Amino acid sequence: VVVPLSQLSAFKAMKDGFAQRGLDLSGILAEAGLNPDPNESVDAEHLADIFSVAWDAAVARTGDPAIGLALCPRQPLIGLGSLSSLILSAPDLRSGLQRMARYTSLISPTTSIGMDMPSTSVGMRVDQDACRITLRISAGKLAVPQQRYDFMAATFLKGMFWLIGEKVTPLRVHHPYAAPADPTPWETAFGCPVLFGAAAFVIELPLAALDQPFPTSDPTVGEMCERMVAQLAAEQGGCITARVRQALMQLIAKGDPRRELVAATLCMSERTLQRRLTEEGTSFIELVDDTRRELAQRYFVN
Repeated sequence: VVVPLSQLSAFKAMKDGFAQRGLDLSGILAEAGLNPDPNESVDAEHLADIFSVAWDAAVARTGDPAIGLALCPRQPLIGLGSLSSLILSAPDLRSGLQRMARYTSLISPTTSIGMDMPSTSVGMRVDQDACRITLRISAGKLAVPQQRYDFMAATFLKGMFWLIGEKVTPLRVHHPYAAPADPTPWETAFGCPVLFGAAAFVIELPLAALDQPFPTSDPTVGEMCERMVAQLAAEQGGCITARVRQALMQLIAKGDPRRELVAATLCMSERTLQRRLTEEGTSFIELVDDTRRELAQRYFVN
């Protein structure tokens, strides 16, 4: 995936957060020999290294390893970019999270949807007592700084407050980095126990929170935004999941959608289709089930 920095809402959110602490993101990158033109396209690996260099510099200049928790953008929805209207029009937090997860690649190509994907993924799985939001961030040539996870998680939680008007406190946060000497900043920021040294970064939300309604819900706007966002994802070429969902939306109304028909619609073989979906951490069956569920919810709301 190759996109201009000016189109990446994740970069805009980080720049805004840095500015609040008096950190000049552009200056930091220029000093490191990375001074990308905002209108110049950047591939995912290069982008990941830009993020890594920026966060390493932020820690070095402030001496604060917990700085990622404190640099949330003033308006957390800036991090959603083109997804803002789609998510704001969702009926509730559950649907909003599903939409955000589906099109995470539009926020940044260093993140993507997936439950089992070994590279970057943001997936949602519902257990008996909690909804587990799993976050993985892909690396470039440089290692991923802990502060990237902290920043994204803190912005995510603040964004939920903006969406529903109430604070959502996680049950637990699983953190893949080693425990710091003083875990208090993390426990305070997340408002719950933080289990360091985990296999992946996971935020466990109480199931009841998923039913919180969005005051901005609008099914008509949501349907229109879904088409626009799916088209944007397809144009960027970074999300085959979005293209499959777009095809399923049209085919399900005509009967049982078959894998071979969707593959033909996308001008690829069934094997290629399944491989691409696996790379994005999902499967054809999962997408069929998710699409049917969303259509049913949409009809119910209407």
